[in-house]
Amino acid sequence: QGPGATRDFGMNDEAFPPRINHVAISVQASLMDTAGRAALLDFFSEVFGWTEGDNSTEKGNPLILYTGALRQFLYLLPAEEHYLVTAPLDHFGMEVSSPGELMAILERAKEYQRKDDRVRIIDIGTMITHGPTDDYTLTNAYVGFLLPLMIELQHIERQPRP
Repeated sequence: QGPGATRDFGMNDEAFPPRINHVAISVQASLMDTAGRAALLDFFSEVFGWTEGDNSTEKGNPLILYTGALRQFLYLLPAEEHYLVTAPLDHFGMEVSSPGELMAILERAKEYQRKDDRVRIIDIGTMITHGPTDDYTLTNAYVGFLLPLMIELQHIERQPRP
């Protein structure tokens, strides 16, 4: 079956190659106490517009943050032992639809940082990659808050070469 073909999964889902639909992280249990959960939810809802998902059928009382896209979320599981510890720049990436959207999220993160110095930001950068027929401009920035992984925001613009 070629691109755009559909397979019948009982829901008439359209075929697509595998893609990431969530990131699950075991985090230090002390971060997931009442105050920590409230701080995470406040930051990610204010800066990214994410909402808390229902965890009533989950074990371990995770915090589920819906990113706004269908079936895409961040899953944070409290752990007493064996929680994720990373290097400072370890991250996962999220693509945004425009440079303006990237800048708006970054401005909200900077505003939040003014009241909470636990926000980590690596400001906007750009890079051009030369492909066989087109050039690609990557605009990106990094935002982190309490979690062991930062989030890299990316906008990629294709520019055909003359």
